[in-house]
Amino acid sequence: MKNEDIIKDFGSWNVPTSWNDITLKIYEEIERYYEGKDEKFDVRDVLNILTDKTEDEINALPAEFLDVILTHLVFLATTPEVGEPTNKIVIDGEEYSINFMEKLKLGEYVAIDNVLKADKHDYASMLAILCRKKDEIYDSKFEAEVFEKRKEMFEKQPVMKILPIISFFLNLYIASERLSHMYSAVEEGISHIQQNIESLEKIGVFKKLSLNWQMKKLKKSLRSIKST
Repeated sequence: MKNEDIIKDFGSWNVPTSWNDITLKIYEEIERYYEGKDEKFDVRDVLNILTDKTEDEINALPAEFLDVILTHLVFLATTPEVGEPTNKIVIDGEEYSINFMEKLKLGEYVAIDNVLKADKHDYASMLAILCRKKDEIYDSKFEAEVFEKRKEMFEKQPVMKILPIISFFLNLYIASERLSHMYSAVEEGISHIQQNIESLEKIGVFKKLSLNWQMKKLKKSLRSIKST
């Protein structure tokens, strides 16, 4: 929204008035800023994220003009509506999708893991890795020639258009993490029983059959988790 009539001698200030005006890149910056903060925040930081103005221009803004601008930013106090999660999105006539029918390849897993460790709000990079055109493969060539442009493409998209596919990815990731924790717990149980069997054998206590039965159950659970 242009506020030339309001700002007068302070130039044209374009400020968003709803989540529909926010790109994915700006949304990521907003999340990073608010993380770990309470309700108090520096409005200058927010304006620095949402406008193309410098820190000096923001500091020079008269307080009465600032109040007018802030009335347009009340939407930040609301949560954007995500919509129905989906694994597909169409951008400029091209369809991009997350392939959830196959397990992650090692290259994809390592790339996603690195992004999450570096910045869990970097959704554009995650989508650039996993949300691809039909028959595209994430390999060294893709990483070198396509990744950065694809990331930039996602960053420029309206966040309201991107949120459904982000929601799909996060749900998929959470489910994967739960399975991973279950797998680890079962593996730990098998290891514990194996140690008990070895200890009981040494002292001649007759509980081996009972423990072996428990181990078979755990190994069956492990195979079930692997196949999920």
